[in-house]
Amino acid sequence: MNDNATEILGSLYKDVKYYDQRINYHADIFIGGCNYEVLINDFPVDSHFGPGDGAMNTSIPINTAILHKGEQTWKIRVYPVHDNKEMNGGGTAMIARPAIQDGARVEIKIEGVRFKENGSLEKSFGRVVDFKAPTKKDDKTGKNIFADADKPYVEYSGTFNTETPYSLSGWEKSEDLTKIDSTVLQKQLLKEYQKFHQWVQNKDINDIAKATLAEKKEYAQSLFFDKKDNDNMVNSFMKGWGQKGLTMYPIENYKIKLYGDGKLATLQRTDHVGDPVLAGWYMNENNSRKLKTFTLYFHIPKGKKELEVIR
Repeated sequence: MNDNATEILGSLYKDVKYYDQRINYHADIFIGGCNYEVLINDFPVDSHFGPGDGAMNTSIPINTAILHKGEQTWKIRVYPVHDNKEMNGGGTAMIARPAIQDGARVEIKIEGVRFKENGSLEKSFGRVVDFKAPTKKDDKTGKNIFADADKPYVEYSGTFNTETPYSLSGWEKSEDLTKIDSTVLQKQLLKEYQKFHQWVQNKDINDIAKATLAEKKEYAQSLFFDKKDNDNMVNSFMKGWGQKGLTMYPIENYKIKLYGDGKLATLQRTDHVGDPVLAGWYMNENNSRKLKTFTLYFHIPKGKKELEVIR
């Protein structure tokens, strides 16, 4: 094989199985007046941490968090919104409000669908989750308010079943990272992040492709890639990791976050809640400064000792 990123990642669709049985699960999320994180099988599929009292409605594909058919778990973690505060030394910082406001709203619906090759809907397999966070009537105003208002944090969770035909190794049999001393784990993670940081700076796209190949193989299978999907993924990969004019931020102000029931680890910033530590900036076509982030989830495969990217 010619050792370049396009060659490494360009033919993953050829190994995709069960195309005729494909089923894609999507989480339709409606959130208002709060910050949140949505997890499927303890893997984060969507989140928002920021200011504002508005609402957002989004649809997220979640197959990459589903390793096998059968019972799955969902969870929504709900937090207060943030306010931008001016700092004494200049600049601003996002500070979380002390409690979730009574105008908060949380809804999640999960449905299985099949798409045609042109992207249009071919078939719906029905809704498997339909959850709306409880509200209650305010004694003073008579209005419906968020039942868990005035709390600093609340989470809702449940289970659902899928008919996904594939079976992915993922992190199911990976080592339990909670059993590793946190200082040792942080040192190992930092080593990997510094490696990726250097690769991005030097535009070593081939090395990044090789390091993320296992993840991309599972990504292709879980989303039932055809050649067009594969080509689009490669183009996004090349454009994203090879962003022109990108200046990387130093790796600093970070903490370990564990997911996947303790089998996945990532580094997130402590000064920008929810943001990955691997990030940089560039000027877009409008000469505006834009942020570019790279999210990585590492595991240690069973029987091995080194961290590897799996999502």
